[in-house]
Amino acid sequence: MKDARVNLRRVALVGFMVLVVAGIVVALITSEMSGTGAENVGGRADTAAAPSSSAAARGSSVPSTAAPAGDCPVTRSNPGGDNSYIPDAPSGEDLGDGFVIQGVVRSAEDCRPLADVRIQIWLATRTGSERDNRTSVRTGADGRYRVETAPTVPQFGEPNIHVGYDDDAYDSVFIRRVVDLDDTSATIDLNLRPR
Repeated sequence: MKDARVNLRRVALVGFMVLVVAGIVVALITSEMSGTGAENVGGRADTAAAPSSSAAARGSSVPSTAAPAGDCPVTRSNPGGDNSYIPDAPSGEDLGDGFVIQGVVRSAEDCRPLADVRIQIWLATRTGSERDNRTSVRTGADGRYRVETAPTVPQFGEPNIHVGYDDDAYDSVFIRRVVDLDDTSATIDLNLRPR
């Protein structure tokens, strides 16, 4: 009788473990690469030829990220986007070299570029954590911004970049975007809704 109960427990335990493993396999097969719905924005860029963020602010050319004709849907925050955001983070130009983060900030109402908007960028790199690698930059007259940094490294399983806006004129936005390890650039545009 005792042996029968031990065998029954073993069968139940094995059955439970099979169900758990099957559930994990199904979840992995059907899930997104990025568990938070963050889109992949990485690419390749010639970082040596690109102007610095201060050059972008002065109006120098930055690679084009054209807006869709008359369609600038509001950029929505995504889960994990505000992770490690620090209000009034220090302003700076670059966080290293080897990777470029750039984009255009526009009004969601009429797609016009927004000048002098402060956004914050943070990411984990080989030189430090998200807390160590952050800067606030202002957009140029054409709404463009650009930051050069050391390449991002996996944080919680994937290399990712955070971009946030949290000033008074527009609704706050905190987004998290992912890239591949061999990418050398990321384009992250924001469409902001006035408050």
